[in-house]
Amino acid sequence: ESVWIDKFTIRNLELFPQGESGKRSFVEVIDRTLTPMGGRMLRRWVAMPLRVKERIERRHDVVQAIMEDGDVAEALRREVASIGDVERMASRIAAGRILPREFVQLKSSLTAMETLKALMDSTSSDALHVIAAEINPLTELRDMLEKTIYPDPANNQIQKGGVIADGVSAELDDLRRVATHGKEVLQQILERETEATGIPSLKISYNNVFGYYIEVRNTHKDKVPESWIRKQTLTAAERYITSELKEYEEKILGAQDRILTLEMEIYTALMQYAARYLKPLLADAATVARLDCLQGFARQAEECRYVRPT
Repeated sequence: ESVWIDKFTIRNLELFPQGESGKRSFVEVIDRTLTPMGGRMLRRWVAMPLRVKERIERRHDVVQAIMEDGDVAEALRREVASIGDVERMASRIAAGRILPREFVQLKSSLTAMETLKALMDSTSSDALHVIAAEINPLTELRDMLEKTIYPDPANNQIQKGGVIADGVSAELDDLRRVATHGKEVLQQILERETEATGIPSLKISYNNVFGYYIEVRNTHKDKVPESWIRKQTLTAAERYITSELKEYEEKILGAQDRILTLEMEIYTALMQYAARYLKPLLADAATVARLDCLQGFARQAEECRYVRPT
């Protein structure tokens, strides 16, 4: 279905850049694409020109539809330009190497695809309707990304944390609260125990031997609950630990490590979930790339006053 062009002809026609300074190749002259995917597809089209009249005319139908409605053309280009390199992101998902901010970009790209699909459906062009029908905005995947990843992750490396959104994991939320508000929680424990025991001079402190402990002045040691465990006797006070303090201590000391472990587990599960959508993602990427090439043809036709051949 295509003209087969050998490498010598490609070089002699200067279809692609050859590294010579000051010379522009054919593909550079005609390239009006807005996405990396469109740019790559344009190069494939130039390397393998169509021979099938019906397929050529289908391309011309889309170019003509874009040229006939300036408002639609402008809106279409705006949405296409906002779509990231979905093809590359899909390959990184398959390899298990996609970065958090690429996931955010993928979510935004799927949102733009949904808008693009609705825009083409709203026109009277059958040619644009055909392309719209080929776009699947994958709302389930987009919603999962929206729910799981912070809109602006603190880090672009999952190993550093700060990527998984609040509300995804109750354990993760609790650990973050512990890590971020540890002193506040200790103060709440202190206030609660002070009220429960009636001891006004309670103090919570930390050392490397006992960890967190409650210090009680000797004048109030008769009010200490039986559940408290005495750990050290001083001249004027005694130090105790409680099961709640020990549990909270373990949470604080292990919170950051557990946070990173949990975030990695959730992120890995998200990559595995996204991998189920690789085939439709690549199909969407190809459709957007094709549309990008055709809007580029329309733009150049406007600039150079080309007419549709018969």
